[in-house]
Amino acid sequence: MPPNNSKQLLAGAARADITPPTDCLLGGFAGRDHGCEGLHDNLTVTALVLSRLGKRAVIIGMDILKLSNEQVDRIWKRSDERCGLKPGELFINCSHTHAGPIVTPPFNRKFCPENEVCPPDSDYIDRLIETTALTVEQALENRKPAHADWAVGKTYIGINRRAQDISIYSEQATGYENFPNPDKETDRSCPVMLVSSVDQQPIALLFGASCHPTTMRFNNYLISAEFPGVARRILEKNLEGAPALFLQGTAGDVKPRQVAEENSFRNGNFDDVEAVGTELAADVEKTIKNGLKPLELNIKSSLKRFQIPFADGWSEETYRRYAGENEPEYRRVWARYWLQQIAKGEPVPKSMDLTLSILELSPGIRFLGVAGELLTDMGQKIKNHFTDGETLLFGYTDGEIAYIPDSAVLREGGYEATETIFFSQHMPAPWHEDIEKIILDGFDELQGNLK
Repeated sequence: MPPNNSKQLLAGAARADITPPTDCLLGGFAGRDHGCEGLHDNLTVTALVLSRLGKRAVIIGMDILKLSNEQVDRIWKRSDERCGLKPGELFINCSHTHAGPIVTPPFNRKFCPENEVCPPDSDYIDRLIETTALTVEQALENRKPAHADWAVGKTYIGINRRAQDISIYSEQATGYENFPNPDKETDRSCPVMLVSSVDQQPIALLFGASCHPTTMRFNNYLISAEFPGVARRILEKNLEGAPALFLQGTAGDVKPRQVAEENSFRNGNFDDVEAVGTELAADVEKTIKNGLKPLELNIKSSLKRFQIPFADGWSEETYRRYAGENEPEYRRVWARYWLQQIAKGEPVPKSMDLTLSILELSPGIRFLGVAGELLTDMGQKIKNHFTDGETLLFGYTDGEIAYIPDSAVLREGGYEATETIFFSQHMPAPWHEDIEKIILDGFDELQGNLK
């Protein structure tokens, strides 16, 4: 499908169901000890296509925990084959719901073979990828003359979960718990973009927030889009059949305020999910009521995978120590996996590829994508790196996932810095402290390559 070379904006949207079978394994929580028990609400993929002056942007929102680099590669390939779209033209964002299926192999000692990972449902993954590519193609076919209006409001649905007393992170064996920290910053940005036809019929409503969809904890065994799905459902009542598309932001250390107590987070339920989604929808509606401004799109984009090194000093000796009987079982499982890899003669990776992207909608208005769970402090440093215009930052975008802290958090330790690696077959060590510089330099490179 050829790009739109005229000055007139063309826009189209489409949605499809990506609900997994109800006998799947749910992803996001290591504490689960059995498979899915049923369906609460469906999962979807939504695509919004914008094209003008020979440039195209496809913004995709998916009710899924994450995607691997290999899965994103497959979506890129299918979208190129079907529509002639290149990777930089796609902005693929996962909501990070913890009530969806596993899509990459996790460790779970409770229902995986010992020292092995649980494979995802390959048939479901194939359907997920094909459905996403078909949804993009349908959105392209649905394009019509349009205009876009936008604003950035605020939402207060989230609360930071990094503890106030960082001394709990001083030892590698502590810091697994998360604590409500109302004094620590979160990204309150609530971007809203309404795309309508020239005769004022809604085509799509895009909105975003920075908050983990973990209102419920590991004791939920029902499939759900969580609070982003609730917010979409409410907002779509006023969209005359057009879809609302949610984008997840800087949510790595942010959890719903609804379930925060003084010193802990309680187990939420679907009433709590409804409350969080309702509050977010109200924040979006308030932003719209306060007034949206016309957005004259002049699309530019840039995307690249950057090599992020792991910390030095993690070796076979380290894995033997973590495999010891005095360590928690989840650490022993992880360490024995790497010892097995070494015994097989498999190289232990020294780095991981992290996708960074810029989608500039108009001069000074940019979406930044990071293929990881951005923590607030790192996200703020990235935002502050761009000194002009409006910078909106989205994690869980275009590929492989891991927590993305800044160098200070890596030194503090704790769950997002260190403990999370023990649930990953991709990370043999925490990140190297150079991660902060590599990411900021990477965005400088992307900014210079915008086209």
